[in-house]
Amino acid sequence: MTCKGILGVDVGGTNIKAALVFGRKIERRTKILSMAHAGIRRSIEQLKSVIEPFRQEICCIGIGIAGIIDSKNGVVIFSPNLKGWNNVPLTEYLHSEFNVPIRVLNDVNAICLGEWKYGAAQGCDNVFLFTLGTGVGGAAICEGRLLFGANGFAGEFGHTTVNPKGPKCICGHYGHLERYVGAEYIVARAKRKMKRQKSSLTRQDALTPEIIAREARQGDAVARQTFAEVGYYIGVGVANILALFDPEIVVISGGIARAGKLLFAPVRDTARRLVLGAEHRRYKIVPARLGDDAGILGAALFAQSRGKPTEIS
Repeated sequence: MTCKGILGVDVGGTNIKAALVFGRKIERRTKILSMAHAGIRRSIEQLKSVIEPFRQEICCIGIGIAGIIDSKNGVVIFSPNLKGWNNVPLTEYLHSEFNVPIRVLNDVNAICLGEWKYGAAQGCDNVFLFTLGTGVGGAAICEGRLLFGANGFAGEFGHTTVNPKGPKCICGHYGHLERYVGAEYIVARAKRKMKRQKSSLTRQDALTPEIIAREARQGDAVARQTFAEVGYYIGVGVANILALFDPEIVVISGGIARAGKLLFAPVRDTARRLVLGAEHRRYKIVPARLGDDAGILGAALFAQSRGKPTEIS
């Protein structure tokens, strides 16, 4: 396909970001605040306004959106970030306006594709990536192909069970990984400890995982214990992923992953202790490299795919 460039779009609950992409090179960007709760019509208008300035420079568009996506048909089945988005034929709506090929996929799948092709997992055929933030998302590439599953639910790492008798998750079930390592639960864990131990965290006006990580690096016992426990639970989840998928590499993305050794040491230690045949496996557990660009690059890459939505050129 001869073209000037590909537009990668990342639709979030806070921002809609787009960039003109040539291979792995981003030439030009734009970002607007998302009116996620204003309804489908307003959100579509916003998407069109983001795409419009690039109209004459693109030959196709790739869009990453959080939620359950029917990538084959370009339908957003459900998105937790966009009010009223249920069974929305997004590519149909946009194609009538821009008349170029448009492909839609889950946002974590887009991040995974970006890191696989251009980032931390470059050169690997079997990859699992998960994002750590408010929620916990996941995506897998198996034998060089993005894994969707029969219903588009593949990779829901945050809603794997690590303790059947554990606390209730926001989804209504119990003991899910997200309930132990999502951002608000990391903060809650630290606050519980602060009631029993002295901590420099008490001097903070508002706690975030990033602040807890900073205080942990400076030696605060509560902060260090918090990350050791969070790392343990992530390690339990990673051990399950290693057993199921046998990936060459597990990539951890999201702001919390920037905690570095504080997080990765207990993750790696726990996974090694729990996974079957650890001494015979070759795998790495690493942080993502591309930051916010991963989703845009991955969406642009997906826009170029041919045939089945798992096939990436």
